[in-house]
Formats: sequence, C-alpha cells, structure tokens
Amino acid sequence: MALSKGQDIGARQMKIFSEKELRNATNNYDPDLVTGRLGSNHWTIVYKASLDDRTVVIKTPREVGPCPELTDLLLTDVSVGMVICHTNMVKIYGCCLETCIPMIVYEFYPNKDLHRYLHGIGLHKPLKWSSRLKGATDIAYALSYMHNALPKPVVHRDVMSYGVLLDSSFQAKLKNFGYSVSITPGKKDESWPVRGTPGYIDPEYIETWKVTDKCDVYSFGVLMLEMLTGLDPIGMARRGKWLVAEFASTAERNGINEMIDKNVLEEGNTDEIQRFLRLALTCVADKGVDRPTMISVVEELWQIQDHEPKEEDVMLRIKGSADIRIE
Repeated sequence: MALSKGQDIGARQMKIFSEKELRNATNNYDPDLVTGRLGSNHWTIVYKASLDDRTVVIKTPREVGPCPELTDLLLTDVSVGMVICHTNMVKIYGCCLETCIPMIVYEFYPNKDLHRYLHGIGLHKPLKWSSRLKGATDIAYALSYMHNALPKPVVHRDVMSYGVLLDSSFQAKLKNFGYSVSITPGKKDESWPVRGTPGYIDPEYIETWKVTDKCDVYSFGVLMLEMLTGLDPIGMARRGKWLVAEFASTAERNGINEMIDKNVLEEGNTDEIQRFLRLALTCVADKGVDRPTMISVVEELWQIQDHEPKEEDVMLRIKGSADIRIE
C-alpha cells in the first residue's frame, strides 16, 4: 500500500508525519520526555509528546545510521497497525518515513506496562487478582483475533508482560508487533528464524523453527504463570532458569501455594486460582498439539469469571471489537 504525506489510512486513520513535526513534538528529542521502559530498549527510545492536540508516545531509533533489522521490525509494527484494529491492541496513530529508520507514533497509555504492576516496580503496587484475571482475558481476546478473525492467522511471537500496556481504566493492550508473521495453516515446509523474548519463547518453536498459533499460546501460558507467581521470566532466563520448569519442580517439592504470589492468595478466590493455574499449565504443554486454541482460552477465562459464553458469543466479542482493513 502506497502512503503519502498527511494521508489518513483505514480504520486507524494512520498519518505520515514529517521528521520536523516529531522533532518539534519532542522538543528536539528532549531527554526529560523519555518514558523509560514504556518502550525504550537497546534499539529504540520512546518519548511522551503532544501531537495534533493529543498526548502520544513517539518511538525513535537510537541509531542514526542504517539498521536493516530494526527497520524491518518497525515497518512490520506499522504494517500490522495498518491492517488490524482491536480494542485490546495498542493504537498506532502514524509514522515518519523521512528518517533512515522509521519513527512510530502511538496512543499514550498512562498506566504504562503490565510488568511493573506484576512485580511492584517503583511506586506501582502489585496488581489485584481481579485485575490480573481481567488483563489475561483482554490479551487472550487480542490473540484470538489475530489467530482467527483475519484471512490468514497472524502469530505475534513476542507475548510478554513488558509488551502489554494498561490504559486509564487498566484495560490491557497488546503491543510490539514487529516480530508478527502471517502463516498458512498446514504448510509444513514454512519455517522462521527464532524470534521473541527469552523466558517466553515456545521450546518447540526453538527446536523446529515452525511457527504456529500455539507458539503464542505457550507464551501466553508463561504470562499467566507470571501473573500467578509474581516471578519474572526474563530475569529468571538471564540466570539460566525457566519459569515453567521452576514452577513444576518447586510445586512438586513444596506444594503449589509456595509458588503463588501472596497478593494472589490473599485476594483471589481459591477455585478461580486453581482453574487459572490448570489453564496456564495446559497452555505451556510441551507439544503444541496438546495446547488449547486461544478461542478455548478465552472461553475458559470467561467461565472462570462466572460467565457462560457459547463459542459463537466469544467469536462475536472477538470480531465485534475489531475492524479489519485488508486490501
């Protein structure tokens, strides 16, 4: 799809901004406007800014010269934002293509990322159990949509707590679509180099390089265990430990309650916690064929919250909260 300056695109009304507009919006890339781990990493810096009379965040590259891998990552993020729009996915307002590496403009989410609320980072209090359960359901909706509501399934490949933002009402929004790929179900000779975040990556994908929707199901299961335990899969991976294996071995030795976050035990309903745990463990089964689909995950999360949806109701909720724009 060809883009032109100032052009609005599809349901997202995505706009092409000039470099001057983004430079002015960030006060010449003022370090005081950097938002921290909202999106900044070793490749990019994210600024909070005001643009077109609304608060936004602007993702800019750290490098000023060519970086093909980062360029591909950011262009894929923009492409996914152009094609799909879902209430549980981060909204992309536009981008700048004048620079060597693209810059992207996103909606601003005041509560930042889920990770800091699961781990009590800074002044952020650990998230209540009810909010964890709702957040898991929100992300399950987004993944269900990506897997089922498009002409070809789109696999995210990088589901993690840093990749979930929270709006003013703590509704969860999935982000970071740079590693997303569209797959052809049943195509056995299709393989992709391993991408994702250590601690969350499906071990079957690491072994085979085969991407299926069950790769996301595994990562989502790790996220569910993170919500239950308050343990950080990334930090554990850096120490050569893996949350799924650690949970299984510790629970076997000392009992499941030893692994559950005390905030969850104090606030959560025992039946809800047990059902949530069973679902999480099913999602992280060794083989993808033994894992549920994200549609089934959504249904179970509804039922855990005392809803009794029919499959058609779940699909209506998934599709009804999204707009599809595919040429």
